[in-house]
Amino acid sequence: MKQLTLALGLCTLTAIPAGATSLGETWQADFDVAAKLAKEQGKDLLVDFTGSDWCGWCIKLHEEVFDHDAFLVAAREQYILVALDFPRSDEAKAKVPNPERNDELKNKYKIGGFPSVLLMTAEGEVFGKTGYRDGGPEKYIENMAKLRSEGRPVLEKTKRIVGAFQAAAEPEKLAAWQAVMDLLESLPDSSALAAPLIEPARWGFNADPKNEKGLKLRALKALLSRGEADEELLSAGRELDPKNEGGLLEKVVQAEFSAVRSDEAAQAARVSLDLLTPFGFRDTELGFQLNFTMCRWCAGPLDDAEGVQSYGAAAKACGTKEKEMLDFLEQVMNG
Repeated sequence: MKQLTLALGLCTLTAIPAGATSLGETWQADFDVAAKLAKEQGKDLLVDFTGSDWCGWCIKLHEEVFDHDAFLVAAREQYILVALDFPRSDEAKAKVPNPERNDELKNKYKIGGFPSVLLMTAEGEVFGKTGYRDGGPEKYIENMAKLRSEGRPVLEKTKRIVGAFQAAAEPEKLAAWQAVMDLLESLPDSSALAAPLIEPARWGFNADPKNEKGLKLRALKALLSRGEADEELLSAGRELDPKNEGGLLEKVVQAEFSAVRSDEAAQAARVSLDLLTPFGFRDTELGFQLNFTMCRWCAGPLDDAEGVQSYGAAAKACGTKEKEMLDFLEQVMNG
């Protein structure tokens, strides 16, 4: 199963009893300790944001991949392995050394669902993101190698471009900003490599408040696509495209979905999706993703059987090129 292009998806498999899996001694539970080890050993970090005693996909990932020597031997050559756990049982919570720090890191890296697996430097610079993948340890290692070979050069390019923007004087600021935007727009919406580009991208939003030069609109589209959902951006998106004629309103809803961290926020995102739907989707793939995600939430934390079917049907109507996603949708709709 491929990971959704949105950074979404509360774990919705049936809860599995506490103690069903163990993080094991090969995984560090303290991020800062792991980062120190990585610097000392000249390695990178593999950080698994997990719910070890309740998240079905997290447990499957450990059982099918992380608990196997074929994964551990290969991964530990280049990475210090870190499991940042967000358990629900008191027994499992007692084993988490620093839950407040885990929450801080979850917010910093905008983790919206479990499992989320980040590949990063010892300094905490992300160059790859993945999650549950089928195929066993060998295929997982193969995908990690691809993320590393593709992500590392982009990370270095990002640092150069951001540095040039920050150093640019006012006459050269616009050209430096254009370079930031060109790189940001070339990355997939879900790319973890976009994070350092977000603040520089905001310059165009603020520098062109009436969108007279098109900078505000360009920045707004890119920021909303990458889950930036503060009220200033959301309000601007609704004002500029109230009927989704330019596809901006659906970006507003996409950003709201990406920011969901609670059942209450999921309900609010549902209202926004329902208001958007009559206007139609300019990006039907995005329409599939939004409705599919709401279908999953209705099957899980929102506990709405009718919603499962209605949002599932809406996702099918939008369609997707990913047959695996259609197969997964059928599984969710069939319980």
